[in-house]
Amino acid sequence: MKVKIFILLGSIAILSCNNTPDRIPNEFLVYVWSGAVTDTSAAFAFKLTQEAAVRLVASTAEDFTKNLMYSDEVEVREENFFTAKASLDSLSPDTDYFYKLEIDGDLTSEPRLTGKFRTFASGPFSYKMIFASCAETGSSSQVFETIREQDPLFFLNTGDLHYANISSNCEYAYANAFFDVQESATQSQLYRSVPIAYIWDDHDFGPNNSAKDSNCRNEAIDAYKNFVPHYPLAFGDEQDPVSQVFNAGRVKYILTDLRSQKVRPEYNGCEQTKEGTNFGSDKHLSWFKEQLLEAKYDSMVVAWVSGIPWISDERSRFYECDENDDWGGYEKERREIANFIRYYEIPVFILAGDTHILAIDDGSNSDYADGGGAPIPIFHAAPLDNYNIHKGGPYSHGYSAETHQFGLMEVSDTGGDQVCIRWTGLNQYGRVLTNNSGAPMTYEFCKKIY
Repeated sequence: MKVKIFILLGSIAILSCNNTPDRIPNEFLVYVWSGAVTDTSAAFAFKLTQEAAVRLVASTAEDFTKNLMYSDEVEVREENFFTAKASLDSLSPDTDYFYKLEIDGDLTSEPRLTGKFRTFASGPFSYKMIFASCAETGSSSQVFETIREQDPLFFLNTGDLHYANISSNCEYAYANAFFDVQESATQSQLYRSVPIAYIWDDHDFGPNNSAKDSNCRNEAIDAYKNFVPHYPLAFGDEQDPVSQVFNAGRVKYILTDLRSQKVRPEYNGCEQTKEGTNFGSDKHLSWFKEQLLEAKYDSMVVAWVSGIPWISDERSRFYECDENDDWGGYEKERREIANFIRYYEIPVFILAGDTHILAIDDGSNSDYADGGGAPIPIFHAAPLDNYNIHKGGPYSHGYSAETHQFGLMEVSDTGGDQVCIRWTGLNQYGRVLTNNSGAPMTYEFCKKIY
């Protein structure tokens, strides 16, 4: 009897071993995130623990039983920190897709490693997105889980994805900063479940208040291109800005890189002796103006992502006369942009971060055109997980000086002659924030389509 039991168990053991693959792909995937979503395409970036040949696999079924789509095969190599990128096109608009990786011919199988995104609809449509900035490196705050539970069409990070403040050991420091972000369970789950759009600010580009002269500028640009699933960049040269645009319905999002080309103004006391520029060159600023005009002529409204505060002058709290980081130190360039917006009647609003508050202005305090005529609604949303810093203002709808907060933007577009926007400030529990006067942080407005 004992012998029979021994033989039976041995047979089971042999059967089990014969049906277990030599390689388990789940063990090799460190992270994957999606971005650059359009109505027919999406991009992905991922990291493994070893070299491999990889394809991105997507399906309209969560169990991957129908409508399978495959990316081109890419090689993951050690010299690239075991990272690579892939993309999919010819997708169907307004469709949920699930995705996973095929590593050396084997699919990852764990549910936690399966990602999800939804393609944009074609033409006018209504949706919600979430945006925010400023999180400690690798933060595991509940705020990221709450953002995921809101189920937005996409998450827009307007800067300071991490606070590495890199100024040396550049290549490895940037790689480690991105990897630290993905080691957060709440962040990695968010970025698998919701596609990202992302433009840096100072702490994730270089040190505090960093500009073009940052020691690690070139490596920062390379790291962004290598590790981020971004939209097509506006410029092709290696050290050009990482500015980019994308359309979601009839809203054109213009993500401006105001760090890698920034040249600070110079002062003698409070007297500015040399003008600065956030855009850094006529080419960059001209591109921005062209995007504004194209949006108007294409019957779209503009969501301009400007990481730094636009409202910054003598009225602002903690304003300094020798300002060299916010728009208050770049008055000529700001006035030129405001005059352009007024002259061409650009339907635009600003989404911003940097300042560690959540604040809304309806345009009452943001008009810097000569003689007025360019009031721009502005929504600051920060910090995701950081301390409070108040910059800019005044803000017509006040501010919230808490932490773990973010902005919800709901776009209502039925195809008529206007696009309507609703802004709401939310905390880490998904509750509506109140401002410094106790009123709810909400604001609604519409922009006319020309």
